[in-house]
Amino acid sequence: MKVILEQAELNEPEIIVRGNTGSVQVQRIVELLSGKQSAQKMFFFKDDREYVFDIGDVIYFEADNNKIYAHITDDMYEVRYKLYELESICRTKGFIRINKGVIVNINYVSSVEAEFSGNLRLNLKDSKTRLTISRKYVKSFRKYIMEEN
Repeated sequence: MKVILEQAELNEPEIIVRGNTGSVQVQRIVELLSGKQSAQKMFFFKDDREYVFDIGDVIYFEADNNKIYAHITDDMYEVRYKLYELESICRTKGFIRINKGVIVNINYVSSVEAEFSGNLRLNLKDSKTRLTISRKYVKSFRKYIMEEN
């Protein structure tokens, strides 16, 4: 990213962004500058109790039987958001949708390998969890990884 600072006689600072304004990097910059950062913490539910977790602690979100679950280390909690809402909330926090029912935190991804079907197999750092990146989401997954670095 190229940053240019110019001295100008203005009543307030002016910021202009040129390029791909829909990129994750630009979205983060806008959130920081506007002070409208999306949620850092979230309520999760289990056994009639509410728990507060940092979004960054979530390894992945998964849809199962009309419920959404957050997987955190060796446990999972119910989330009271729709998957598309989580995708929007967490996109700038390092999460990307990898198939119809899963959004993964890329900070927990260890490796990716190709499958015969055109899908990718995503291996998590816990070395036992493997998730499928469906063909429909492979391109956006690769693009997101490239934007993050």
